[in-house]
Amino acid sequence: MTSAQDLLTGACKPWAALAATLLLAACAAGLPTHEPMGQFFAGRNSSPGVEPLEGGMARALADPSDTLVMVFNHGTDWGGRFQDCRPGTMPDFIKRWTGHGLAGRKVVAFYLCAQVTEDWFAMGRGRARENEAVLDRLIAAGVDPRNIFVFGHSGGASASLMLAERAPKKFNSIVVSAPGYGFAWLDAEGENYPWMDSEYDKWRSRLSRAEDMSGLVFLYDGDIYAPPAQAQFLSAHAQVEVVNIHDDDADGQLCSDEPEAHFYWWSFCFRRDWLDHVESFVAERLEERVWLE
Repeated sequence: MTSAQDLLTGACKPWAALAATLLLAACAAGLPTHEPMGQFFAGRNSSPGVEPLEGGMARALADPSDTLVMVFNHGTDWGGRFQDCRPGTMPDFIKRWTGHGLAGRKVVAFYLCAQVTEDWFAMGRGRARENEAVLDRLIAAGVDPRNIFVFGHSGGASASLMLAERAPKKFNSIVVSAPGYGFAWLDAEGENYPWMDSEYDKWRSRLSRAEDMSGLVFLYDGDIYAPPAQAQFLSAHAQVEVVNIHDDDADGQLCSDEPEAHFYWWSFCFRRDWLDHVESFVAERLEERVWLE
């Protein structure tokens, strides 16, 4: 049996030694110390299912220095109290990149299964720390931060935004869909509590203070879970593009094959009208991303 001392002295496999070193660093930095879980999508080297990051990373990242890595953050239920890990539901366009590449580069996607149950009064912060631990592992394995993009939807979008505020130099940019502070759905259902406004103000204030955020943000007319008006402030960041998808014909639907505005990212209309834009954004930031000193 491998002892803890073996891990620290390198008397075991290099990946395990690396994991032990990063575990100690995570403790010192206040990051989660549990092993991240998720599923890698990497063609023939894909994970068979949800597994620890270490094992999947060793298999999926055969050439880490020249691979684009897309980390995907899934949505949540009930304001972040229940996580919703279903790797098969990751948007098809991300899966397609892992087979066909993007911007002339090989792509590996990691669907991160959150193990953090958010504090209702710190929405996205716990998952941002969890994401940062994943980024540290990817970078230590040889992935250039410039080649890492973080995707997210709904609660996962909020977590991605918080990560951009917390650790902007550890990855390139975010691409997110329907971000929100977590409680707009209560208002849509006719419930309003005194603390809701203050929670939104804290979420907005924290993200407004981000100094080096780079990203592409999609917002949708009619989205009761993430009302576009609540995230328009993100456009004040010089390197953030906010795209508002409008209900141009006022029929109550953004796309015929996806009646719920919140899930427009999965629709045929998004792939038809906006996928080229996403791919151009990634290609542009690969060439032009500039970090503040």
